[in-house]
Amino acid sequence: MALKIKIANKNQCPKCGSLEFITEPNQYDVLKFNNGHFETKGLEFCDEFKLFCRECSAEINEKASEIKNKVVTF
Repeated sequence: MALKIKIANKNQCPKCGSLEFITEPNQYDVLKFNNGHFETKGLEFCDEFKLFCRECSAEINEKASEIKNKVVTF
């Protein structure tokens, strides 16, 4: 039997009801393996990122959400 989540408002994840969202990291460390261990060589940033529900990890469709004025998942 599937658990049914009551979605009270349009600002919630439509799959689980969470109100918090996270981004896929838009930065990452560049590492180098040296003398038997990893060393951080530098840090790089990406211009694009993806949004996910913090609770259920559903990917959020940012453009559709803004157009429809409610949270929309893929």
